[in-house]
Amino acid sequence: MQLLSEHGMITSLMRPFFNKSEGESFSLPNAVRDGSRILCIDPGDLSEVLFYIPLIAAIRRRYPGSKIDFLLPEKHAALVVPSGLARQCILYKEKQLSPWRPSFASLLRQLGAGDYDMAVVMSFQPRPRLELAALASGASLRLGPSHENSWPAVNFEMRPPSGDDGYLGDKVAGLGSFFGFVFGELRSGWPLPMDKVRQMAQQVHFHKPNPEQLLLGVDPCLGKSGHMVAKKNLLTIVNHLVRQLQCRVIPLGHPDQMERITQFEQSLADVPHGLGRETLLEMALLVSQCDLFLAGNTDFFHLAVNLGIPTIGLFSPKDENRWVPTQRDNVKVLTIKKGAPLDFDRLMEMVQDVTKGRAKRSTPLEVSTGAEGEVTAEVEVKVEAVTKVDPRAEAEGSEITEHNHSAADKNPAKPGVDPPDHD
Repeated sequence: MQLLSEHGMITSLMRPFFNKSEGESFSLPNAVRDGSRILCIDPGDLSEVLFYIPLIAAIRRRYPGSKIDFLLPEKHAALVVPSGLARQCILYKEKQLSPWRPSFASLLRQLGAGDYDMAVVMSFQPRPRLELAALASGASLRLGPSHENSWPAVNFEMRPPSGDDGYLGDKVAGLGSFFGFVFGELRSGWPLPMDKVRQMAQQVHFHKPNPEQLLLGVDPCLGKSGHMVAKKNLLTIVNHLVRQLQCRVIPLGHPDQMERITQFEQSLADVPHGLGRETLLEMALLVSQCDLFLAGNTDFFHLAVNLGIPTIGLFSPKDENRWVPTQRDNVKVLTIKKGAPLDFDRLMEMVQDVTKGRAKRSTPLEVSTGAEGEVTAEVEVKVEAVTKVDPRAEAEGSEITEHNHSAADKNPAKPGVDPPDHD
C-alpha cells in the first residue's frame, strides 16, 4: 500500500513532464515492426527479466531492424551486453531513481529523447519509478505490471485470470498472440553468446574429461522468498548425491551472494578450480554446462530451468506456486517442511527422471544419517530483509511434498492479458 501511495504521489509531481505519451494510442499487432525503437526496463530482479526475455528475443528475430535499448542496473550489464539483444545499454543506480534528485530528472529527459515506440517494464509487481521512466520515454505502447495505479505510466497491463497462481515464467507467453506470434515463437532461455558457450564447454571438459561424470551445479544462495535450506542440510544432500552418482560439484549463483557461495564451497571436496566465476555471465555459462542443477527458489534455479538444464528445486513452504515451473520435463520441485524425514529414495528417483536416466549410481543406495535414519532439513527464515536469515532458526526434520509438472499433466489455465481500457 505504501508503494502504491508513493506511485500516486510521484505521478502527480511529475505529470506536467509527460504529456507527450499520454495522448498517443497504439494498435496491435502492428505496434511493433521493423525499425521500431523499443526500451526494455530492467527492475534489477534477474528472474523477472528472464521471464520477459522470450518476448524481446522473438521481436529481435522477427524484426532484425528493430532498435532495442536496455535501461538496467550495472550488475546485469555483463549478461545483457553480450546477449545480442541490446543496441544500447543505459545504466542506472538505485539511488539515482529518487524523484527528488536532479539525476532522476536528467535520466527521464535522456529517455524522452530516445523517440521510442514501445517501452517494457520487465516486472510483475509495481515499480513506480521505473514505470515513470517508461512514460517519460514517449512510447505509445507501454507494457508493464497491472496494479491499481499503473495508469497512465502503463497502458498495456499484464492481467492474469482471477485466481491464477501459475508459474510467472509462463505469463509472458500469453502476450505472443497480441504481437502476431504463433505458438512456439516465444522460446524460453537466455540468449547466451555461442562463442562463449563453446569456450566454457572446452574448459569444463578439461576439468571433467570423463563424459560419464556429471557436472552438478549447486546454488546455496538465498531464495526469492528470503528462505533457504540450511547450509549443513544442503551439504548432507549434496554429499549423498556425490556418494551415489558419478559427479563433480561446483557451487554457482548470483555474484551478489558470492560470500555465501564461497563459504559453501569451503565445505566441499574436489571442486573444479580454474573455471571462471567472477561475473554474472561466467556463472550463467557454467549453468548452461551443468548436467544437473540443485537449488532453492533462486534466480539461478529459474535460469537453469529456462535453459533446459535438468533441475531439482528445494523449496520452502513460503515459496508460492507462482515460482513453481509447470509443463517442463526437466524440473521437479521438493517442498521441504519441518518435522519429517527426507526421502532419499524419492530424491534419487527424481534425479533419474530429470536426467532421463543419465545420472548413473556409483554405489548402491545406503543411507544412515542418524539414530532413526532420518536427515533433518532446516529452513532459515529472513528477519528484516531477503538478504538476512535467522541463524537461530531450527527444525526437527523435513517432509517432502513433490510438485511433478510434466507435459502429461493437465494443462493449467492459460495466463490472460487484457488490453487497457484507457486508449
